[in-house]
Amino acid sequence: MVLTPDLHTPPTNWEHTALFSERNLYGDQPARRVLRFGQRVTGADIPAAPERVRGVANGPLGRLRGARLQARGQVAWLRLGVSDLGRELRTVPLNATQGPAPTPDTLELRGGMRVRCHEGYVGKLAGLVIDPTQGLVTDLIVKIRGDAMADVQLPSDPLFKLGPAQGAEALVAPAWAVSTTRVESALPFLRDRLILTLDASVEQVASAARLRRDGQVAGDIWRLLGENPAIAPYVGRLRVEVRDGDVTLRGALPTPRHRASAEQDIWHVPGVFALHNEVTITGD
Repeated sequence: MVLTPDLHTPPTNWEHTALFSERNLYGDQPARRVLRFGQRVTGADIPAAPERVRGVANGPLGRLRGARLQARGQVAWLRLGVSDLGRELRTVPLNATQGPAPTPDTLELRGGMRVRCHEGYVGKLAGLVIDPTQGLVTDLIVKIRGDAMADVQLPSDPLFKLGPAQGAEALVAPAWAVSTTRVESALPFLRDRLILTLDASVEQVASAARLRRDGQVAGDIWRLLGENPAIAPYVGRLRVEVRDGDVTLRGALPTPRHRASAEQDIWHVPGVFALHNEVTITGD
């Protein structure tokens, strides 16, 4: 989403928020990319995939319906819906070194599947985070259950630790994913239910890094740009777009030095996964 500056918004209390950020080391090539179940995937989203499956860089490949993940590993195959109406799926490897089809021992992942840890049900699977340059899964996105405290009677109950994380999107290590369990549906017209089991404790899940909301990331960007004496006079010329940590900066600044300064500020904001600096230089 595109946001305009609000320099009067109080800064986020970073010291008391679980954060996730990694500096981009490849120019405009993101170090991390979020793939949510249900979203459309293009060839540009998975640049490490074999060229034969990527097709045109920005051409649509399909909608992410599921994935197959190597247990305790980072290798995965995406399951993409060819059309919104049909049930046909295509399997796409994330990098060119893995086989074209998943091995039988991989774990089936679906959007919305329940996720359990040692002590019980902690949330639902929302997506994957990948390193697009390597074509590997770096994190699983688990939407922490919003009703965790409903099962808590005493502070000593294990799920009590989920309280501060309720409703957040936690980034958990794919190495924690050890098995999936299929639960048959009682009704013939409903799909079987899948449960993903993590080799992790509630405390580990609750303390995992979290995806920050787009508005939080954008607000911190505007705050830093407004506090930069070199950028502040020109902040009204800028536009910021944030989507799942992928930031695009547009507008105009006087010199390349101003452009670089703005970029450096943005990389200091926790939760920035990638930055596309499209600012033009006016020379004024």
